[in-house]
Amino acid sequence: MQTACRGERQDVSLGSGKDWLPKRMRVLLYGMQSSGASVLAFTLAQKPESLAFVDIWNMFAAPEIEAAESDIVAKVVVTTAFSLEVHRRRFRPDVTLLVLRHPVDTFYSLSGRSYANENGLIDEKFALLEEVFRAGSGFDHIVHYEDFIFRPRGFVDLADRIGWRIGYDALLLQRAHSDIERTNLARCPGIAERLKYGVGNIHTNSLMRDRVRFSEPWNRTAHLPGLCPSIFAHYASMRMEQGELWNVPSLALLSANLHALLRELAGSEAIPRHAAKFGYKLQFTGGTFQSRIQDAKIVLHPAPRGRETQLMISGLPGRPFNRLRAVFFAEHPLAPGTIARLVIEGTDGQPLAEKELTLCHCDMRNIDLPFEAQTDFLSLKLSLRVAHNGTSPSISGVCIQNLRLEQVAG
Repeated sequence: MQTACRGERQDVSLGSGKDWLPKRMRVLLYGMQSSGASVLAFTLAQKPESLAFVDIWNMFAAPEIEAAESDIVAKVVVTTAFSLEVHRRRFRPDVTLLVLRHPVDTFYSLSGRSYANENGLIDEKFALLEEVFRAGSGFDHIVHYEDFIFRPRGFVDLADRIGWRIGYDALLLQRAHSDIERTNLARCPGIAERLKYGVGNIHTNSLMRDRVRFSEPWNRTAHLPGLCPSIFAHYASMRMEQGELWNVPSLALLSANLHALLRELAGSEAIPRHAAKFGYKLQFTGGTFQSRIQDAKIVLHPAPRGRETQLMISGLPGRPFNRLRAVFFAEHPLAPGTIARLVIEGTDGQPLAEKELTLCHCDMRNIDLPFEAQTDFLSLKLSLRVAHNGTSPSISGVCIQNLRLEQVAG
């Protein structure tokens, strides 16, 4: 049964003497449960006044909507009950996005859910996803959940290219599901009786930064490459192509948590200019009041007028550590570019390793900096500066998580 929504679907018109009427879009997202497709749909749902069915339950097909005066986004999942073609025939999307997440990560996220084997066993769903991917038809673009985590602005850029303009501030995820629900009910009376949907397993206050692991098949997941070999081959190729952008560090033999050390040295959330304790020393120069050390992250903001902010820790253990690792990400979606620089120095002040990167619009990077310690003690310098003159430092902060020294084999 079709749901009649208020208004008429408007297409671009070149009628004589009339303004162009913007075409109202329909975007369909199709992916495995626990693939991250819900957060992508919720990001598209940040478009004001759009209708959004962020997470349609697996026992329902995409809705038939006869006409609508708004743009509409809907996300459906792989099941044995409804094929992608059924969803497309009912919803009539202008653009269909196939959402992929690494199969092993998807399996571990999904296997404990009550709905994992509803409307098809989990293995059947992976096999169906493989069929859709291998056929290469029924969708217009492939969207990788990993891309969204490491470089979410790329998804916003794709939305702009297909005509669904939301802007980088959509990454703030400020449009609440309650507002989306009210809009849906107002524009599509009776939809609640015909369709069950929710917001999915997402956190609306921030992007989840620790959900990409590229786990190797093993034990319970050893059979997955046999179910979806093309997708595994695709991910192997993509990881080689993306290189450092998709880097996830290997496991370490030994690890030293520097975040805990910094909290102990600082003594509070505010970062002092100087501190010393247990043989460690902290120096903080060019800092702003927005820079802080929180329970799970360090937040550094560059100094105004292009000056550099620098945090230095000395007295760190050297041998046997041979890696500096951390997660860096731009704090604000509107950040046009912040340059972060890391330097590991020996006791003589000579650099053993250094790295510089530019982060903007919520970009994230896994830092994996190798070095060869010649002495028992090291120093670490973290510095920040804005990439473009005139950029406000207030939106140029960089968050640092899981800062650690590690010993890695080989």
